[in-house]
Amino acid sequence: MSFRNAVKLSHHCVKMVVKPDDTVVDATCGNGHDTLFLARLVPRGRVLAFDISPLAIANTAARLKEHGVSDRVELFQEDFRNLRAYVTSPVAAIMFNLGYLPGASRETATKAQHSKQAVETAVNLIRPGGVVTVVCYSGHQGGAEETREILAVTGGLNQKEFEVVKVDFLNQVNHPPLLVAVYRLEGDRA
Repeated sequence: MSFRNAVKLSHHCVKMVVKPDDTVVDATCGNGHDTLFLARLVPRGRVLAFDISPLAIANTAARLKEHGVSDRVELFQEDFRNLRAYVTSPVAAIMFNLGYLPGASRETATKAQHSKQAVETAVNLIRPGGVVTVVCYSGHQGGAEETREILAVTGGLNQKEFEVVKVDFLNQVNHPPLLVAVYRLEGDRA
């Protein structure tokens, strides 16, 4: 296996914990790539996918329809800070791919404080044995601050409840994204 990039590695982290009947969340559905990945993982489960951008919701809906998996996905044009209003029971995985929507205005990029609040909420919504993945991009305006906030909140989690891994691609140029994966420990491992 090649690590390739932070997004591919986040998929690997999620694949390790998700079962076919689980409920999972794409907190930043963007163009629908992670949403499609999740929908394929849960043929008997469901995906809750969020984005504040109407364009992102439309792009994701089209991608899901094209691949015939729309029936297991609920799309919400909603701020990811409001996950708790929609996620009513613990889920297996929550994915974040921060930054801006590729192909759209960079004005709608995620913001440091908002992302921090959303990740703080997310880690409390995953079941024991579940994972939150956060792909951070430090190269865009506000991205370095956002990455610092994510590292601060995840680095401060109780090690008796969570394992937190940060993967940084050291030899790649142009501010490569990094991955933070937060695993909620199961009772016997805590």
